[in-house]
Amino acid sequence: MATFQITGPDGKKYRVSGENAEGALKALQHHAGAAKQQHPEFDGSNIPGYDPATGEVSQPQGGMMDRAGAFAMSALEGLPLVGPSFKNVTQDIAALAAYPFSDQPLGDIRQEMAARTEQAQADNPGTAMTGTALGSIAGTVPMVAAAPAAFGAGGGGLLANSIIGALSGSALGGADAGIRSGGDPHAIESGALWGLGLGAAGPTAGRLVGSGVKALANRVGTGLSGAERAFTRAAGSDAVSDMAPRLTALGPDAMPMDLGPNLQRQAGALAAMPGRGQEIVRSAVSARDGGANARIGTALDSTIGKTPSIAKIEAQIKTNMEALGPQYGEAFEKARRVDTSKIAEDLESKIVNLRGDAQKAAQKIRQMLNVSGTDVLDPNPYTLFQTRQAIDGLLATEANPKVIGLLTETRKAVDNRLAISVPGIKKIDARFQELAGQRDAIQRGQQTLESGRTAPRPEELANDVRQGAVPAGDMVGPSAVSLRLREGARAEIDRIVGTNANDRVALQRIIKGEGDWNRDRLASLFGEDKANRIINVLDRERRFADTSQIVTRNSETAARAAAMQDTTLPAKQPGLIRNLMNLRFGDATADLGDKAIGGARSAAQEAQNAELARLLTSNDPASVTRTVQLVQAAQRRGDISAQKAKEIIQGLSVSSAQRRQPLEITARARNAR
Repeated sequence: MATFQITGPDGKKYRVSGENAEGALKALQHHAGAAKQQHPEFDGSNIPGYDPATGEVSQPQGGMMDRAGAFAMSALEGLPLVGPSFKNVTQDIAALAAYPFSDQPLGDIRQEMAARTEQAQADNPGTAMTGTALGSIAGTVPMVAAAPAAFGAGGGGLLANSIIGALSGSALGGADAGIRSGGDPHAIESGALWGLGLGAAGPTAGRLVGSGVKALANRVGTGLSGAERAFTRAAGSDAVSDMAPRLTALGPDAMPMDLGPNLQRQAGALAAMPGRGQEIVRSAVSARDGGANARIGTALDSTIGKTPSIAKIEAQIKTNMEALGPQYGEAFEKARRVDTSKIAEDLESKIVNLRGDAQKAAQKIRQMLNVSGTDVLDPNPYTLFQTRQAIDGLLATEANPKVIGLLTETRKAVDNRLAISVPGIKKIDARFQELAGQRDAIQRGQQTLESGRTAPRPEELANDVRQGAVPAGDMVGPSAVSLRLREGARAEIDRIVGTNANDRVALQRIIKGEGDWNRDRLASLFGEDKANRIINVLDRERRFADTSQIVTRNSETAARAAAMQDTTLPAKQPGLIRNLMNLRFGDATADLGDKAIGGARSAAQEAQNAELARLLTSNDPASVTRTVQLVQAAQRRGDISAQKAKEIIQGLSVSSAQRRQPLEITARARNAR
């Protein structure tokens, strides 16, 4: 029997047999009329989204939740290479989360979620396209940042970058298309061609966008980077208008951060912040500190000579003095009798007239002139020689001026009588006197930088140096006493350096002293120029030590605080996966955007910090070309005044020209013209 489909008054479709079709239609019309009369409020006409054909109420299309879900899932799906996998994993996780609360099989829940996602993307094409674009960018930017040269974003010519960009874009596009299509050759070919074109055009587009940004920057400022502007502000605050001469004066190891407190604080801030900037600053300071002793030693050696061995010098002097003993013996073998009566008469007169210690000294020497145990004068010249040595011993320990005067006068008389009676003794005496003077000069030189009562005054030391050059007695030629004074002082400087190797501040204070005495003493020994060079070396190293203290030691507290943030777990916040599991697609999208934008901002700040660190630690005061060209170009355009340009050029003597691509420098110089 034939079967027909009819539509009842309620809008629903019914299947009935042919012979009953008319009766069934009447029955349906009657039932619908009766239902309408009995329950008119349930006809659904006042409910938004009511479908009379199905009796169901549907959700309005294009709502906020649908748009957020379409955007989030499209962003995940748009990630290069891993997008489809991320999308599937996200839907799997969401299905698992919903499964305990549903009576449907897991597979049905998974299919339903996939269908809803596809429907939301189809109902909101603009939102989905925006999400896909964001996901593609967010996934590509980190790859380009990690390996810019591989994507045509590094240094070099436009043609070379375009070729590299085309190759990498083709490879990425083909691989992505292959993953999404399941290995379809046509899809892979199409994706590779699209990637080829976009990759080749990328460097050109980047140059065009970059030119626009640079043009805008040139209109609002000098064209300096953020790091250079920060560096300029600090240098200006420290009134550093002659950076190049000041760095040159401090030597090849000087850095801009040595020139003022604001520059030092900048370096200290970088040293306390984890990152490439911290590594640059701390490495530069550490390397310079490690070479301090070698620099000081080399500077001293080149200025005042290498450190002599005092022990060897003293041993040699002693050997030479002992070698004179046989010569004295030979001289006394040829000696004649001595007549000491005049000396004895003079002493007897002094004994009568003097009192106290001077009288006692005269009595002691008068007794020495006699034959032992008698009152008879001894004619033996060797006895008179021993008397002279005894007088020298008394002079070495005597402090009474009256006694010293008596002893000195008597010794001179004894010495003259020996010269008459012992031929050649004065030449031997001269050699002995020279050696004794050298021995004493070694000790005197080692007291040069002392501050106690035994330390020589500057004028006394200057006189010692002048007198030390005069030959002793009958000697011919200059004396070595001045040389021994310098050797003693050089040895003392080396001792001070060795005992204060790790404290350049103490080293500078000890050698330079509080006033000008040490500088004057060093000038007497080594000359004015060499003395100034010694003091300048120590002043320079003290400044380096002060910089090291400020930049590294004083920033340890801040560094530890920053490190604690890196080594402790932060408070738990809902992340991307958690938000997706809780079906908070808006939050998940925001997380994705924050990560992409925050990562880019962090990378930019990291690069700026590294550039600023290189500026602060540069030791090339002559590399100013790039900055000067930029400032002069800004002045010609009328963006800054001539006075402002002068101030910037004076304050910026260290630039990052060596760290920029030569092509970029050439292009900037060409634009400046």
